Formats: sequence, structure tokens, C-alpha cells
Amino acid sequence: MAPLIQASDPPAPPVYETWRECGHCGLVSALPEKQPTFVVECPRCTHTLWKMRKHPFEFPLACGLAGALFYVFALIAPFLEVSAYGRFSLARISTGPIELSSQGFALVGALVMAATVIFPGIKLGIMLLTLGGLETRWFSRRLLRFTFRWYAPLAPWAMIDVYLLGFLVAYTRLTGLANVHLDTALYSLIGLMVSMAAADASLDSEAVWRALDDAPPPVPEHALPHTLIGCHTCGLLNDAPPGARCRRCDTVLHRRKTDSISRSWAFLIAAVMLYIPANIYPVMFITQAATSHDFTIFGGIEELLSYGLWPLALLVFFASITIPLMKLLILAYMLVQTQRRHDTHLLLRTRAFRLIDFIGRWSMIDVFMISILVALVRFGQFADVIAEPGAPCFAAVVVLTMFAVEAFDPRLMWDQAEPQRDGAPVPA
Repeated sequence: MAPLIQASDPPAPPVYETWRECGHCGLVSALPEKQPTFVVECPRCTHTLWKMRKHPFEFPLACGLAGALFYVFALIAPFLEVSAYGRFSLARISTGPIELSSQGFALVGALVMAATVIFPGIKLGIMLLTLGGLETRWFSRRLLRFTFRWYAPLAPWAMIDVYLLGFLVAYTRLTGLANVHLDTALYSLIGLMVSMAAADASLDSEAVWRALDDAPPPVPEHALPHTLIGCHTCGLLNDAPPGARCRRCDTVLHRRKTDSISRSWAFLIAAVMLYIPANIYPVMFITQAATSHDFTIFGGIEELLSYGLWPLALLVFFASITIPLMKLLILAYMLVQTQRRHDTHLLLRTRAFRLIDFIGRWSMIDVFMISILVALVRFGQFADVIAEPGAPCFAAVVVLTMFAVEAFDPRLMWDQAEPQRDGAPVPA
């Protein structure tokens, strides 16, 4: 396990090029000298500020190249083949979104296509262009900075790992409807998932931004932590007013996310309104041997339990029922406490924010499962799967809760504490 070191208080005289503002509590700390394999944490909320890597460019670049090969195979090769009642059906990774669109759920199909095809490809392209450009120096730093600034925002929406869990759930249903043959694209997706996970784990974003940085301007003597604005994209502290642009990545600077509370409430209320129909209305309509049934999310869990597949039933229950509900309740609690200016349990609330930020994307398992089933089970009255209105409602809940968490600025919770002054943090 990598050693953990805490960032120190800002030194005097200030050298704010090495300072970083914690994105979760707002504390300004000074980064130490690079020591490979060490992890730098915020001394107040333990948020990770810098994971130092021994080979910050070479290994993630190699993983990205391997992932690109797997990505190409996943696009062009067949994904699954099923046969039933003398009929045969073949699906590629794009078949599910296309079939959802043909059934009248174009937005759900576009979401599945974006999460499984478009965003993973863009994420790989950003990594390869940035790291390859740093190694070869074929591109300008300005272009590489503009490209790399989109890597972190897009990363949660590349859901190959979640898609494969959705396939695992769909596979248990497919085996009861038809004979299933696993094809090349499935193994390519597994390779792509491993490659992207290894690249993410080994990528040193701080080292990348430092390599992309031009010569820093002279450090003003008056610079203090409370007079600087941290860039939410590259992390650099800027001696500039709100609304100016970060001198390194050209992102517009804000002391806190714009209209954070109101935007988060808007997304949260919309998600709550859709959560009830998402669990009441059926998400799919299954026909098997001239017998048809509607399935809600709870109905699917009960079916898995009837087959004795309780691990998968628990997985679907937590991903589709527990996680969305937990996100709604925790985020509502944090918003109320922040608006009421309560400064209690700040560390616990910050850790809860990290939890819901991490687990939110895993609720897409049911949506991906439906896209796989509608792509493959198309045998008319013998066996058929059709998406139902509960599917777009549930997909909207997942997306809206992710937007709500992204819109919320956890630093607002810590702003109730006494602000940092004169280069030294003040205890809450």
C-alpha cells in the first residue's frame, strides 16, 4: 500500500506555485517534493491531492495503446450470439442502443451509446493525445492543455466496467431464454476495462499538468491563500479575480461552483419526481413461449432470487434501489445542512459526499442489462424483450443524481468554519 503523507501548511514567504486548494474542503496546502509511490492528502479532510507515480507517462501510455486496440476490436467484432426455436440473433455493442431507439426510447439509446462507445473512445483519445504529445512533442502545449482539461469530467461517464456488470445480469436471463455464445467483442471489452483501469490507476494528473505548464510568472509578494482562486480543472492557484481565466489551462475561475445549491436542488427534485415511477412502472416486457410478463425493478430482483442467484439479486438491489435512494437522502441532507449554515460533522459529511460521488454511476446496471436483452431477444412470439416506460424514468434518475452531485460544491459546507488567513489554516 502506498505511504500516505499529509500536505504541510503553506510556507513563508509564500511560493504559491506549489500550493493547492482542496476541492472538498477548501483548505490551501503546500505540496511536498515529488517522492514516487507516495500519496499526498489534505490535512483537514484527507482528500487525495496528489498520487505520485514512478512512471507517470510511460505506463499509462502503454495501457492506453493496449486499450485502443481492444476498443477497435470491441467496435467491429460481434458481441453475443443467441439461438432459440430454430432462429439466430447476433448483436454488436451498438445493437442495443439502436434497438432502443427503434422502440421509441431514443434518449435511453443515446445514453447507452455514449456511455459504452463514445465517451470511452474520447477518454482514450484524450489520454493518448496528451501523453503521446508529451513524449513526442509533436503538438503544442496549448493544444494538449485544452485537450487534457476534459479528461477528468468525462471519466465518470465512460462506463465499460458498469456495462460488463449489466451483461452479467443479462446473461443469467438470456440462458433461460436461448442458447448463448460469447463472442470476440465481449473479451475485447474485458481487455478494454482492465487497460483503462490500469491507465487510470497509474496516471499522475499533477505530473501531467506540471509537464504541460509554461514558465510561471513572477510570484507576487502579497499572495495569501485567501486571496487566490484554485482552478477546478488543473488545481493551480491563480492570483486573479473571479471570472478571469486560469493561466495554465484557460478555465474560467470561480471561488465556488456557480449557483451550486440551486442547481443541485433542481437536479435532486427532478430525480425524486422520477424515482417513484421508475420503481412502479415496468422496465421491460418479456415474452417466452407465447407467455408474456411485465417486469419492474423489484420483479427482476425476485426472479433472480427464484433462480437461486442471490449474489446477483443483491447486486441489482443495491445498484438499482439502495444506491439511488441513498444518494437522494444524503445529498438532500447535505444541502439542508449547508443552507442552514451548520458546521457540525463536516468530515463525516465530506466522506459521505465522496461515497455518493463514487457509487452513482453503478446504478446504470439495469439500463445496460435492458439494452443487451432488447438487442438479442428478438424471436417474436417465441421469445422477445421490449423496453417499457420504467426504463427511461430510471435512466433519468441515474443521470440527474449524477448531475446533482456534480453541481454540489462540498467546500460550501466547510465555509461555515473560520476562513483561512495569513497563510495558516484556522481550526474549525
